[in-house]
Order: sequence, then structure tokens, then C-alpha cells
Amino acid sequence: MLSNKVSEIMTGDIVTAPASSTISAVVEIMAAKNVGRVVITENQLPAGIITEQDILKRVMNKRLDPQKTAIKKVMTSPIRTVGSDTHIVEALGKMYQGKFRHLVVTGEKGTMVGLVSMRRILKIAVELGRGLPETQTIGSIMSTKITMVDASQSIYETIGTMVKEKTGCVIVLTNGEPSGIFTERDVLKRVAIKDIDTQKTPIREVMTAPLVTLALSALVGEALAEMYRRGFRHLLIRGDREKLVGIVSMWDVLKYARVLDIDESVRRTWKEIEEYWDSEQHYTPG
Repeated sequence: MLSNKVSEIMTGDIVTAPASSTISAVVEIMAAKNVGRVVITENQLPAGIITEQDILKRVMNKRLDPQKTAIKKVMTSPIRTVGSDTHIVEALGKMYQGKFRHLVVTGEKGTMVGLVSMRRILKIAVELGRGLPETQTIGSIMSTKITMVDASQSIYETIGTMVKEKTGCVIVLTNGEPSGIFTERDVLKRVAIKDIDTQKTPIREVMTAPLVTLALSALVGEALAEMYRRGFRHLLIRGDREKLVGIVSMWDVLKYARVLDIDESVRRTWKEIEEYWDSEQHYTPG
């Protein structure tokens, strides 16, 4: 499957907006269509992309007027693309190197023909894992770094923490105990499109609750299948006495693809990806 071409897994349903659109207009589109990204176009060609991460980092903690500022000012550009005949494992490698969630797929003359996302890659990882003998538990790929904030902390302060810690989510504590999660999607749907005072409103009013967790003993495939089924980018892992011990994110999907150890070409590609990632050449947008 990983040797197939991205044209076989891409989606042709691309949400776009002209570069002249205001930030507010594009955010409303993202919320209404329940998507985490919009491709920004100029002269009908892809010029950039705006994602939930961009909204978090370049809009929510900046002093600008979303109703008057053009989306072009905060979009990620140049846009990252792959040709439609690119192998899936190569596209996955680009995502790994640059920490991209989305890649625009182009056809002849650079025209935009589709989009490949981390969610599509997650689906492949889940499908490849089915039926394979598996003994590796979720602890082998999870991260033990969990960013936490108190429920009384303001939305503004929380977003500042997320930007500083370079994380897409934080765990909210009530009386010292985990009570909810606040993610980039919450920023988009519960803050960015609302008339809300982020400096006075506590994070508990916009967090997602209750928490969904998975046991540390769960197999890797079980965890990723649960993430795909629920549409989660982050899944919390609990250990003894229900204590949170780690978190699995979309990026850990890439580790899982490596764990599958499909064939020699995939192993070779992963080696190249790891070598590139360990160097200082990789680029992280934003």
C-alpha cells in the first residue's frame, strides 16, 4: 500500500478561498465545513495554506483585526506540494521531515488536483495493521511530555502556553486533576469564531470534556484505530490507578508506519527520512 501513488488516496474535495479574503471569512469557512485547513489561491493557483495551527500561532495571540486583515498575511507560503504520481511513502516522508499535516497534490502544469492529509495516512496505517501479528503496546510510540494548565487560566494565557510549548493541545486541571483537553480544533470552533474575551474567559469554559483515554497496555493498532474512528489527533494514555502517563499524536502515526516494517523499500526510505530528520536541514513551517 505504501508503494502506491498519492493519487490513489488523495481527496479531490479541496476547500479554497482567494488570498483577498479576510481572516474572519476563512475561519468561518473552516468552522462551517469542519475542516482543519483551507488552500489559499491567487489567479486560481495554490498560493498558500491556512491551518488551525496558523490560526493558533498567527492570529489568536496577535494584535490584528481578523475582520480587516487579509488571510494572505497569515497563511503558510509557499505551499508544499507533491505530484500525483508520487509514492505514498515519499509523501509521508515529506510530512515527517517538515511536520506538515497536509500536502497539495498537483497534476500537469502545476494545477491542483487533490490533497493528501495525515488523516489519510492514519487510515492506511490502521488498515495495514489489521491482521498482522502485533505485540507492541502504545507505550512504545507515545510521548510522555504532557502540557497542563489550570482550569482557571484564561484562554489567552492558555494559547500563549500552547505556542510557547509548540503543542497542539493542553490538558486542563481542575483541583489538580485532569478534567478536559483544549486543542487547536477547539481554538477554531469555540474561540476564533465566537465573540469572546479571551483574556477574561477561563479555559474551562471552552475545553473538551470528559477526557477520552486508552490503557497503556493497548496495542499500537488499537490506539490508532480508535483515533481514526473518533477523528482524534491526540489520545491520552492512562497507567496504573487511571493516572495519565502519556499522549499519542498524529505524528506518532509515522512511527507506527515504521513499526509495520512493510518491505525493504519502505525500510530504506525510513532510514533516509530519519537521517534527514536528525540533520539540521529540515524545515518547520510557522
